[in-house]
Amino acid sequence: MAKVTVTDGKIQYRKFLTACELPVTDLAWAYLQQEDVSAKMCCGSFNAEIGRVIVLERNGKKEVFQFESMQEARELLAKIQEANPDLPIGYTDENRKRFE
Repeated sequence: MAKVTVTDGKIQYRKFLTACELPVTDLAWAYLQQEDVSAKMCCGSFNAEIGRVIVLERNGKKEVFQFESMQEARELLAKIQEANPDLPIGYTDENRKRFE
């Protein structure tokens, strides 16, 4: 799962063994994605959710940050929006048509 921070206008994260930085000003769009996961075990079953923050760079490159909960994903998206208030946020029809 992702260990991602937003400091000094940059998203800082690790990709395998490499430390990466992505300037928030280079982003064109950011949105949340949720996946519900059901798992069965010998003694019962449980449901979990996986949260993702997807960011699209101006050059068309896409980064996906995955978390164990939607709360963590929402917190990252809020930090990105705080660092770049003009960034289109959310998976809306308008944003999808504009950027996909």
